[in-house]
Amino acid sequence: MLSVRMAHARPRPWFFIALALSALACAHPEGAASPAAPPAAATGASASFASSASSASSAPSASLASATVGDAGAPATGARDALPATLPYTPSTVRTPDGLTIAVQTWGHSKGTPIVFVHGLAQSHLSWGRQTSSELARDFRLVTYDLRGHGDSDKPLGAAYYEEGRRWGDELSAVLDALGPSRPVVVGWSLGGGVIVNYLAAHGDGRLSGIVFVDAVTRADRAELPGVPPIGSPDLATRVAAGRRFLLDCFAVPPAGEAFETMLAYNAQVPRHVLATTFRSFLEGTDPALAATRVPVLLVHGTEDKLVKVGMSEKTAALVPGARLSRYERTGHAPFYEQAGRFNSEIAAFMRKVETERGPTTPPRVSSSNP
Repeated sequence: MLSVRMAHARPRPWFFIALALSALACAHPEGAASPAAPPAAATGASASFASSASSASSAPSASLASATVGDAGAPATGARDALPATLPYTPSTVRTPDGLTIAVQTWGHSKGTPIVFVHGLAQSHLSWGRQTSSELARDFRLVTYDLRGHGDSDKPLGAAYYEEGRRWGDELSAVLDALGPSRPVVVGWSLGGGVIVNYLAAHGDGRLSGIVFVDAVTRADRAELPGVPPIGSPDLATRVAAGRRFLLDCFAVPPAGEAFETMLAYNAQVPRHVLATTFRSFLEGTDPALAATRVPVLLVHGTEDKLVKVGMSEKTAALVPGARLSRYERTGHAPFYEQAGRFNSEIAAFMRKVETERGPTTPPRVSSSNP
């Protein structure tokens, strides 16, 4: 009798949510194997992308320009593991100096000036959907990637992978290496701004054309950081509630329905050990790198940001020669989402200014069999 009633019972929505979260836990267990003991941050990195999002060592390598979508971009491991036949982006990977595989996506105009987007804590490349699907993709080459511990990138155990800011900067350097001789503009949101600052501290700004900081954590200034809910708590109930609160706090007016659920889903893919260890010593001693920056810098900040006060960007603008701060009224921590139209127009105008000041870009390298 019980089996008959169960057969006719209609599953509740929470059943599918629980099932999805269980699948995520299986796909990314906290005890998953990590690379061998975390090597010290290095100065060199692999400058090629694998031809698919697979991290198998036998995967063929290709430059970002030559990577393809579809059959050539999917691992030949059967229908279960294959990427969809068509994707709106070109998938690829890079290898960091400390041995991690980072998932990269390329969108838009293949010959345009590159814009590299660096997402925030607990997010993914999907955060930039209102940019990759906009007119920016018509004119520019848009490059997104999943930070270590996030999205489709490696999520190793070991606090050193996340505590040491140099590792995050070297990770961005590996992505830039794969772009070849082009000088991109980098856009960093929240934690992504800290990634860029750590890149500047280690590598300088010589390979960049410009920088855009978006509600960015650019300095070790606790006065401008009201605090993040305990998303790295060892208690599951606390962590789940904090994760939801954290995502709500990213907006002055949170997205509704499916949009919010999608964001919550990719936030949930970031393991606790990543959330618990990031930021511990992330931005110590990076102010000199900001003061030494000479490429054009634009700072964008929502005036109603609950996570990073606008004073963070004001102090950064005062440090960086010639930097300009653009305030977004009635906007929270994610102006690129909440006011996407204005943000995209401002990015396009910044790009035109950079291209005018810089002059023609260096043409891409063309391999040849001739000596």
